This record gives sequence, C-alpha cells and structure tokens, in this order.
Amino acid sequence: MEKIRYYYSAMSKQVFILLLGFLIVTRFALLMQVIIYNLNDYGTKINLVATVVLYLVYLCICIFLFTAYKLFFSEFDEDRMIYHNKLLRKELRVNLNTIEKAHLTKKGIYLYEAAKKEPVFFLPFFRWGVISPVGVDKFYKVLKEKNIKIQKDFTTLPGHGKRWKWVSVIYTCMALYTLAFATQTLSLVVAIFKSH
Repeated sequence: MEKIRYYYSAMSKQVFILLLGFLIVTRFALLMQVIIYNLNDYGTKINLVATVVLYLVYLCICIFLFTAYKLFFSEFDEDRMIYHNKLLRKELRVNLNTIEKAHLTKKGIYLYEAAKKEPVFFLPFFRWGVISPVGVDKFYKVLKEKNIKIQKDFTTLPGHGKRWKWVSVIYTCMALYTLAFATQTLSLVVAIFKSH
C-alpha cells in the first residue's frame, strides 16, 4: 500500500519549538538556582511540586508540537483508502470502487459515493503539519485511473507555494525572539552559578 504522510510545515517552526523547549529548560534551571541558593528569600515562597509539574507540562507540550504531525497518515491502493489518527486511535476506511466523485478543496479531499450528497470520506491537508505532495499526487493518479469525476479548487497544493513562505518568515522571527529570551536566561543562570 502507498502512504500519504504529513510533515512539518516549516523548518523554522521546528527550530522555534526547539528553542521554546530550550527556553523552558533554562527558565527551570534559573528557578532551581533561586530555590537552591534561596535568593532574596524566594526559595521559601515557591511551591516546588507545582512548579516542577508546570514546567514538565510545558516541556511535554513542546515535544507534542514538535512531533504531532507524525501521528497522522493515510494508506491507499487501487481498492481502498485508510486514514489513520494515532492520537485518537481511529481509522477511517473507504472502498474506492464505490466512489463516484472526488472534490479537492483547500482543506482536503472529499470523496462521494454515487447516491449520497454528503462525503463518505475526508482526507485533510493539514494535521499539525502539511500533507506530502508526492503522496497526494499518487492518490490523484489512482482516482484518475478509476475514472472518478474530480473537481479541483486549487492550482498549487495548499501548504505549499509562495504564499506559505510567509509562515516560515513569521516562525523565524518568533524563533529569534525566543532565542533572545533564552540567551538572556542562560546568561543569568551562568552569572548566578559563578557568584555562588
């Protein structure tokens, strides 16, 4: 069976999430120094358990955002299509032999059976990342070979193209901003460590 995978929407997004995780770790290190060295008597006023749990939750969110696109994929052959959602542990299946029409929108691919007005299957283009154009192209060829009526609402696959370069630029700016905060926090951690 052929696979349609999702991958991260921009490398700058991944760098931003990594830097965000680094910022969380450095802020946690700073907090631990405040508690261990009892700076300005703040060490006695902080709830250590709640703080550790909160920072662990932040770190888990960063790890999830970094890898979430890997939890979704689709498989198909000439006869069937299966959409896998590992996050919710769901599978959606459709028999391609019963499909009469495919509508490719900017959100995803809708598949319709002959007697139904509502779609029986939906393949989204965005799931914590963007869909692979190679997999979509292979699936498009399978639909054409089966003489399924295809309606297409775009020329360039959504998530790809010039318009989406701005997403990368925005994530780059956010990554630089996060790097500045992380560097400042790290220098403070080093300064406190050297003074004690």
